[in-house]
Amino acid sequence: MAVLDLGSGEGRFALPAARVASKVHAVDLSDEAVKYLLEEASRLGLDNVTASVADISGDLGLDGEFDFAIMSNVLHGLALSEAADRALENARKALRPGGVLLVVEFKPEAGSPPGPPANMRISRDDVVRLASRHGFEPVDSFEAGPFHYAVVLRRTR
Repeated sequence: MAVLDLGSGEGRFALPAARVASKVHAVDLSDEAVKYLLEEASRLGLDNVTASVADISGDLGLDGEFDFAIMSNVLHGLALSEAADRALENARKALRPGGVLLVVEFKPEAGSPPGPPANMRISRDDVVRLASRHGFEPVDSFEAGPFHYAVVLRRTR
């Protein structure tokens, strides 16, 4: 399985995924985070990890290479602009038909901290609505701890 982590930060999801996936590619806007991720992958002997410094709402040049994509705690920061649509379209393009996108976000009803202010948080319904505009359908949704929820979406087109 090939995994794409969009907005990977220092690799909270990318590094564990590399232990079971054939390849993992992480994308983050922070040069420091990507540098740390790659150093940690090397330290752990994970030679199937690549990473790039890029805006996930920009042109990533990825085309049907991945089976599974992750967007954890990033969509809320993009949701109030067209950047959310561009990032979700990038996820769709990067996934093979039938590929799965996992979106993890802060619960709107959970207080701060941790996470962004309440007015920046997005609901599960908002995630599904945004993703459906880009050829995703919801497959599952679940609680991901006291402060997070997750939505599993499948690429349909």
